[in-house]
Amino acid sequence: MIQVLHFNYQDDEDEEEIKFSLLNYLNEIPKQKQGVSRQMKRTRSSITDVDLIKGVQFDETKLNDPIVDMEKAFKLINHFYNKKKEGINIDPRINQIYENIRNLFIQNESLSNPSSALQTRNSSQSPTMDMNQLIESDLLDSYKNIKFQFANYMKSHLLLMDETVSYTTIFSLLRELTKNLLNCDNFSFFNLNSNSELELYQTKTDIFDQIPIDQSISEEIASLPQNKIFRFSKESPLCSVLESMNYLSSYGLYCNNVIFIYHSKEDKQLDSGSILKIANDYQLIDELKNMSTFLIHTIQNAKVQFFSPLSIADMILDLGISFVRASKFILIEQMYNIISQMYKIDKQIQFNDRLQTDQQEIQVWDSESVYIVFKDYQVTVCFKIYQMNLQKQADQRIYSEVKHYYEKYLRFIRECFDKSAFYKFFLRSNDSLVFEFDKSGHLLFLSRPIPKQIKSNFNIQFNSHMIHNNQLSYNKIFDQSVVSNIENYLQDHNWKTMKDNEKQYEIFLKIEENTYKGFALIFTENIKGWVKKQFKQLESGNQLDSKIKAKIRKQLIQHETINFVNKLEENNPDVKNSVASLYMPLQQLILKRTRSNQGNHQVQPKIQNTEIEFKKSRFQSMEELDLSEFVLGNQDDVIDTFDFNIMELTNQKEKHRIVWVILKKNGILDDFKLPYENLQNFIKEMEYHYNINNNPYHNYDHGITVMQTAHYFCKGLDQTTKNTIIDNFNRFVLMISSFGHDVGHSGKTNVFEINSLSDLAIRYHDKSVLEQHHAALTIQILKNPQSNILINLNQVQFRNFRKGLIANILSTDMSEHFTLIKDFENRQKNCNDQKILSNYIMHVSDFGGAAKKSNISVKWSARVNQEFSIQYKLEGEFGYPQQPYMKDLHIPQVLAKSEMGFLKVIVRPCYVLLNEFLEGKLKHCIGYIDDTIQYWEKIGKKGEEQQFQ
Repeated sequence: MIQVLHFNYQDDEDEEEIKFSLLNYLNEIPKQKQGVSRQMKRTRSSITDVDLIKGVQFDETKLNDPIVDMEKAFKLINHFYNKKKEGINIDPRINQIYENIRNLFIQNESLSNPSSALQTRNSSQSPTMDMNQLIESDLLDSYKNIKFQFANYMKSHLLLMDETVSYTTIFSLLRELTKNLLNCDNFSFFNLNSNSELELYQTKTDIFDQIPIDQSISEEIASLPQNKIFRFSKESPLCSVLESMNYLSSYGLYCNNVIFIYHSKEDKQLDSGSILKIANDYQLIDELKNMSTFLIHTIQNAKVQFFSPLSIADMILDLGISFVRASKFILIEQMYNIISQMYKIDKQIQFNDRLQTDQQEIQVWDSESVYIVFKDYQVTVCFKIYQMNLQKQADQRIYSEVKHYYEKYLRFIRECFDKSAFYKFFLRSNDSLVFEFDKSGHLLFLSRPIPKQIKSNFNIQFNSHMIHNNQLSYNKIFDQSVVSNIENYLQDHNWKTMKDNEKQYEIFLKIEENTYKGFALIFTENIKGWVKKQFKQLESGNQLDSKIKAKIRKQLIQHETINFVNKLEENNPDVKNSVASLYMPLQQLILKRTRSNQGNHQVQPKIQNTEIEFKKSRFQSMEELDLSEFVLGNQDDVIDTFDFNIMELTNQKEKHRIVWVILKKNGILDDFKLPYENLQNFIKEMEYHYNINNNPYHNYDHGITVMQTAHYFCKGLDQTTKNTIIDNFNRFVLMISSFGHDVGHSGKTNVFEINSLSDLAIRYHDKSVLEQHHAALTIQILKNPQSNILINLNQVQFRNFRKGLIANILSTDMSEHFTLIKDFENRQKNCNDQKILSNYIMHVSDFGGAAKKSNISVKWSARVNQEFSIQYKLEGEFGYPQQPYMKDLHIPQVLAKSEMGFLKVIVRPCYVLLNEFLEGKLKHCIGYIDDTIQYWEKIGKKGEEQQFQ
């Protein structure tokens, strides 16, 4: 007789069994509670929700069920027997108890049947056990182990909610994720970027390396199957270049020119407990591709930029839920292996609903069999179990256990899907902070890093130490007032809002199928998000004057900027000690540093006045230029690329010519009829004032480099759909602004100028001191009759030129960096304002040297850090507050750490935003920046290793 069972997703577990299991769980880990005594029965419970999370002392005399207790004991004994049989070390105390129980069974068997004593097994063998019970025990263990493994990933995001989250946190999180989802210990990958080298990354070293491709590696790559999981041999040339890790199993996936390798240190090869082992059979390659892509991109991006913990948490939820769905196939495979110990069994896997389980197809098999069909929307798995008779109680029990655990696991998957949707909603909410706790009071979910205000108001304790030590219970996180409110609420079951310190939070009970599952706390911040929403609505009409709109927009952007900077410093403490701190709002920096200088009455030295004096003209003292001889040639094509390097030019005349070429290429010489003699004088005068202070960085080379970078960006803009935003007049303004943006630079920062009470600081009231000086000096040079290249502009054009030039140069004020980038970020999708775009291009061009190829970027870095070191020494000599990021720059790891912060926080986000606006024209620039960050990372790690040797 043919017996067929179909498993569906909608069956409900017996509620009483859940309650009984829960109470048994609480009995195993009781916590004392004075004055509480509850009578518990197998079929009914009077326990309250607060009892569940705090524990209850039960009357055990009314709970004993000998059969159930013996079954549980037997399963535990068998569990440890199997561990011992597999050679796994177990606690000596447990081993002693196991031996005592075994001897007890042997003695009992000898008393009841003396002849059996002769058949006593030695200590390495199992006591006489029923094979059916072994099967049942294995099924239970398999279900528990798989569920535990895949439930853990849901908690992984908690690491991202610690205020000290760093790259190290991300690195640990990714390794933990691969362990939970793939049962692997480490991973590596090769990027096939060129014909001669491979880019290698491995978690053993956490560094990107370039590996030459020899013939053996090339042949192995050619032989690898694509879009399929395969196992590397021990003689693999690819694996031989990896750092020694003693891995016994390495499985690979080759797709999209990337070879990904997952490593396992288990004592045996990856079995059906890993999705890697069953991926080909169950067509789970897409899940593994997504996993591999996520790991690669997260590692790469986390190394080169500061990241959003919430966005990573969001991606982990999306990725993990697909693996949870696939994990049921692991359970199916393990069930197959377990049942195979006792029965002959066949397995068939079909896709796209091709497997039919009607009478016609099944008739090809023997009739005395039981069929178990596991249906999924993509795949159907069918077990054919020979010689299983459901009329026999033992067979029927195994049959029911398979049904029971598979259906329970499907419910677990549904719960994960529901939780994932719930979590994702709150991860994307800026208004609420959610804590979710399980039935025993342990933290399951936190929606975002805890804001300082809420943390302070409620004395909340949450950090990585608590996470690693598994101390995240509600009574460890909150103070006693909140704990009391939680327990009173759960005890009374009243729906109300709790208040504490005049701040509100709400408590919600989680009930599923009339069963207590835990509780949640939701805090609400007083965020004025509605202001922004209302303003957006007003923008579509004419209810507000344009000046009022601009003022409101400016205030909103400043508010966003302050919040962004505060969170950046809070989540990335290293920023404060890197050169990136130079770009924080200047008012904050000055206040911080002057407080440390209180009580210092040292006489301030007078700083040299750098104002231009035209009485002493330099025109006659410099090399005469004949611009009429300048003609564009093929060598000038490099000026249209980002690879232009001013350091390759040693002759000053060649450098002057670059300015002429840029103006010529943009049609400015002809369109605005620039007098050649005046242009010659203008260029020489600019060079003189750039180099007057002999600055290592802020000199004529830097001015030309920024001008060339702005020219390159404008060329890129010409190739986009937004090529009409900046007209030729404003391009002229942008070119001259970029050329003169640092002319007359003192080689010090605005902070130094202000702290030293320099003439410039006094003249410009401590606001954008150097930037206002650069703009004024450029205009003064242009006003001089001998160097006035604007002589053919009318009065209106000159005023517009001056206004645009001042705005552009002021946009290079480092203290306005975050406000500028936030403003452009808010506008960029619909930006048609040439002033805003010119300002942003000007600002990003100022980082032209830092964004070049690594070998060039490092040279620019050496120059600017030489200036910083000089300033730090002067600050010490004059008694000014010294800037932390300027200290010890001669130490490689200190310099590397500072440069990484600068590139990650300041330079890279600017280029990413402009690249989006220019429709992907700057991808290679971002690649250069990433390479330089990795260069500094290697320097930093090498220095740390030497320090600890």
